[in-house]
Amino acid sequence: MTADTSGQDRLWLDLVADGGPQADKAVESLFRQYRRPLMGFLIRRGVGADVAEELVQEVFIRMVRGASGFRHQARVSSWLFQIAANLHIDQTRRISLEDTMDDAQWQVIEGTVATQCGTGGQDAAGAEALQECFDRGFSEFAQAHPQRAQALQHAVLHKWSVRDIATFLNRTEGATREFLSQCRKKLREHLAPCRDFLREM
Repeated sequence: MTADTSGQDRLWLDLVADGGPQADKAVESLFRQYRRPLMGFLIRRGVGADVAEELVQEVFIRMVRGASGFRHQARVSSWLFQIAANLHIDQTRRISLEDTMDDAQWQVIEGTVATQCGTGGQDAAGAEALQECFDRGFSEFAQAHPQRAQALQHAVLHKWSVRDIATFLNRTEGATREFLSQCRKKLREHLAPCRDFLREM
């Protein structure tokens, strides 16, 4: 990325932000410049070509919406790739939640509460009641603390490292470790009623 290109990007984005007669042309110019690099960026991360095309379209929709708030503290290109990265994370999370929500709930719970309490010896009816309690508790937890629930899913389900989660949350690794500890404490609060099922088994 040359200084000349970066300067031209800023001029185009300013035109987009102004919303005047040149705004559409500026969007088209930025789209021509960055469509292929953004497609490649997403495809290298395992996104299919059709979905990548949709995400690139969304990148430019968000660019237009956010152009007036862009303060040129970073290159326009860096901003566009960050939008693409965030969309990829959102898309991955959405697929995970849609396809594996039941497993996600159970595995997160197993990693935070069930293994501590011990679940050996329960009968089938008791196990079903326990899982229903856990599912309900995790659902309430996720609704009240969506970012905390998401972080625990990444840690337990997807085996993300602390470094990966820190990058995702834009926190230091030390702060992320503390955050995950607090996430587990909050989850245990929502799952407290389930301990009664465990005691009965």
